[in-house]
Amino acid sequence: MRYLISSFLILFVFGCQRKYGAVVNYEGSAQGTSFQVKIFYPDGFSGTQIDENVIQGWLSHYNKIASPWDPDSEISKLNSGDTVVLSNEMFQLCQLAFSAKVFTNGVIDPTLQPLIEAWGFGVSKGYLHYGDTAKVQALMKFVGNDNWLPKKIDFWAWPKNVQLNFMSLAQGHSVDIIIDSIKSRGADAAFVEVGGEIKTFGLKPAGDSFLIGIEQPILEKRDEFQVVIPLQNRALATSGNYRNFRIDSLNGIKFSHTLNAFSGWPIETEIKSSTVIGASCALADALATAFLAMPLNQVQSWLENNQEWDAYLIYQNNKGDLEVWSSLEDVYN
Repeated sequence: MRYLISSFLILFVFGCQRKYGAVVNYEGSAQGTSFQVKIFYPDGFSGTQIDENVIQGWLSHYNKIASPWDPDSEISKLNSGDTVVLSNEMFQLCQLAFSAKVFTNGVIDPTLQPLIEAWGFGVSKGYLHYGDTAKVQALMKFVGNDNWLPKKIDFWAWPKNVQLNFMSLAQGHSVDIIIDSIKSRGADAAFVEVGGEIKTFGLKPAGDSFLIGIEQPILEKRDEFQVVIPLQNRALATSGNYRNFRIDSLNGIKFSHTLNAFSGWPIETEIKSSTVIGASCALADALATAFLAMPLNQVQSWLENNQEWDAYLIYQNNKGDLEVWSSLEDVYN
């Protein structure tokens, strides 16, 4: 989920110059958010360049698959109890979502959809309040069922009373798809960002990495960068608890969008901003969300056991001050 947006810094520094041909940059709106795509073509490139209409087409196509706000999308039909012929993209998304659940020992669970809606962090406004224990427990009866996972591309329907939410990794998945599509069309390098989820390949013309600025997790300082992270042939996703929240109309309690997959209740740990870097933007997206629901020591242990992933975490110490823990060595403060 993308509630702490990472911004792309177009910073060129002197270095070993790479000879590129055309460089194209597209920015716009799609999937209810913004996107930016920057493509570097090789010198003398004679193929057909990707234009903005193609990029918009890719994003619109993905929207028809994974957007819960579109009642005719593939995910909406499945959540309505329909049987559909799975698209390649939906089949991939299902496999990635299940991998994210296994990866995080259940901290990420796509079957939380009824709770996400009921707490007001989905399409609807929500109706749950603190104290609605019986209602939460009733909805949790449908969470945790893994029989929804398709084994092949075919006609498919969710089990009865099961609904799924893939928003913790869908935007990252769309970034992966676009990067792969750009690579296959002959580009030398590219930067793709959709709603703050980012992936790059290749190097900038100066021969250096792309630089990504991470916002401070403070509403009043949303335009100020906490850190700048070099990114080369990897994906990056950031999630934060400080921006997407609700205030209970009955008792004034403030709670964030992160839900405990084992209880169904909103959860907030000491981690306020979670940035994850790895090979897959979809899984980086999911992990950034999962880490907000895990205590810092548990996240550190997970990263120690999964060293192909990196993280930059901003957390609140016992005194209420913000501190940083990072597995990255090369950052610019």
